[in-house]
Amino acid sequence: MILEGISKLLVVLLIINLFLTSCKEKQKNSVENFTTKKIIEQNSALNTDFLVYSKKDQFPSDTIKHIMKGRLTLGHELSSFSPCGDTNEFWILAEDELYDLYFNLTKNKKPYTPIFVRIEVIDKGKSEDGFAADYKSTYEVKTIVEARSISDIDCD
Repeated sequence: MILEGISKLLVVLLIINLFLTSCKEKQKNSVENFTTKKIIEQNSALNTDFLVYSKKDQFPSDTIKHIMKGRLTLGHELSSFSPCGDTNEFWILAEDELYDLYFNLTKNKKPYTPIFVRIEVIDKGKSEDGFAADYKSTYEVKTIVEARSISDIDCD
């Protein structure tokens, strides 16, 4: 009788595991590089409660800019960006627009919650003083390409 109960429990756990694995694959397949219009349409259809922001601008400049994606964390005495596939963290210099987006995306979450961003940056080099001196380099954000809540598969 005990073996029968255990076998039923194992079957239930197997079914739950298969269901969760299936959901993870569906989520992974649905996350792609969407255009702004597709992101807005998708989130409107899903009626999500989180902010999705996407913007592309052209900046005429002689300075080398890089579009990078990764995790952004802002807070009291913290302005950190960790690119996908890189263990380094960089200090971020940004306009109020990025801070507003960050705090709108994290308003109901614990402090220092990272968000996913794709940003166009200029590497300003290592800072000599302040909090930024503790980071490998300082990036100045020129364009916010995308900002949204983070998911497990963003940097895959």
